[in-house]
Amino acid sequence: MKKILIIEDEKNIVISLKMFFEHSGFEVLTSGNGLDGVSLAKHEIPDLILLDLVIPKIDGFEVCLILKNDEKTKNIPIIIISARTSKEEIDKAISLGAKNFIAKPFSINQIKKMIIEYLGES
Repeated sequence: MKKILIIEDEKNIVISLKMFFEHSGFEVLTSGNGLDGVSLAKHEIPDLILLDLVIPKIDGFEVCLILKNDEKTKNIPIIIISARTSKEEIDKAISLGAKNFIAKPFSINQIKKMIIEYLGES
C-alpha cells in the first residue's frame, strides 16, 4: 500500500484529503506543523508528500529544503498545496525541490491528476 503524508494545518483540508486518499486505497499520514512533518517523513518515508507553505513551527519552504537535503527523503515527490500563489513563491518552492504546485482552493480532480502523474495510481 502506498503511503501519502499530508503536512497541512487546516483541519477541513486534512479531513477531506485523508478521506479521499483512504477511500482510494492509500495509507495516509498527517501532520499539522512543519517540524512534526519533517520527523514523520524521515521516519515513515512516504511515497508522496502534500505540503502547505503556511504551517506552524517551520514553514513549507524550510520543510522542503530539509527533506530535499536528506539522503533518506530527497527522492520523495513533494507537491505544494497553498493559497500563496505569487510567481516568486511558486518559483522558490520548485527551486527547493517541490515537483509541482496546486493553488488553493483546489479540486479533487487536480489531486487525482497528481497521484496518477507521481504514483501511477488512478
